[in-house]
Amino acid sequence: MNSIEAGRSRGGARWIVAILLGLFACGVDFTGNTTSVLAQAAPRSVQGRVVDQNDVPIRSAIVYLSDTRTLAVESYITQEDGDYRFEQLSPSDDYKLWAQVDGKKSKPKILSSFDDKPVFRVIIRIDTGK
Repeated sequence: MNSIEAGRSRGGARWIVAILLGLFACGVDFTGNTTSVLAQAAPRSVQGRVVDQNDVPIRSAIVYLSDTRTLAVESYITQEDGDYRFEQLSPSDDYKLWAQVDGKKSKPKILSSFDDKPVFRVIIRIDTGK
């Protein structure tokens, strides 16, 4: 092999290595699945307050968060200020959020995976009839 042919084969090898490194950086796992490192979104959270029909915070309300894909349900009991918070929510799942106290239940709210907010702030109202 002469020096020109040797230079072409080394240059071609470098080019192939550069392509493979680029594919690896983009998350191609060579099984056909793509898991782009850049496309993975950060976890989301939802927080807010449970109030009655007069906007008075409700203590000891139970706030439920249901993952509509896995059907897993988490709960949170509000303190005196009526505040609640759920963290580390998957950005690719939809969630249903509602609260109840003393047998009264709020209307459910849907948190969509198409809404790209990192933090949802949701006021939940329960008509306590008081």
